[in-house]
Amino acid sequence: AQRRIPIQQAKHTRDGRKVVGGQRHYLPLRINHAGVMPIIFASSLMIFPSSIFGWLNTRASQGGGADWWMATTGFLADNFQIGAYPYVIFEIILIYFFSYFWTTVQFSPDDMSKQLKQYGSFIPGIRPGPRTAEYLETVMERITYVGAGFLAIIAIIPTMIAERLQIPFFVASFLGGTGLLIVVSVGLDIIQRIEANLLMRNYAGFLSGDGKGGSKIRGRRG
Repeated sequence: AQRRIPIQQAKHTRDGRKVVGGQRHYLPLRINHAGVMPIIFASSLMIFPSSIFGWLNTRASQGGGADWWMATTGFLADNFQIGAYPYVIFEIILIYFFSYFWTTVQFSPDDMSKQLKQYGSFIPGIRPGPRTAEYLETVMERITYVGAGFLAIIAIIPTMIAERLQIPFFVASFLGGTGLLIVVSVGLDIIQRIEANLLMRNYAGFLSGDGKGGSKIRGRRG
């Protein structure tokens, strides 16, 4: 899914006679711009407190430590095991954090605003320059919030299934939404790369010709 931002190309005259430009285009902004990386990072980090608190509780029970220490480690181990509500809440927080972090790293509204201004394009109703960058940043923040919520729901499904049905978490993750999302994302990325390479080859062949007749684009003869 994506949010399409309307873009208007400025009109200008060429050769003193012909008016070119003025076309309307769309700037696609992906709602899930970060992909599956927030889920991967959040799930990986949540393994550490679950394992550490479980190990501390086991050591405290076997070593015969103080009662308060055994109670504390037992409380933490129970609440940070996979499927517990504190575990789910912290995982959702991490998913939102990494969604915004990854989007900030990959998406630069200032650079995009400069490119639009360089090519003579603008967003209708928005002044080119800093105002355009602020608008793009605001739109990206809003759609990232929605995309992070979608990722959180996808990540929670296998966790809740594993907890309620008492099946291994890794099996639920593979068969649940997270595994399918990763597979689909990787497949779509491969398809997009193949299409981009084919498009570049066709464009290069169009410019260079077939090797016999030269370039298919010829200049105007005076």
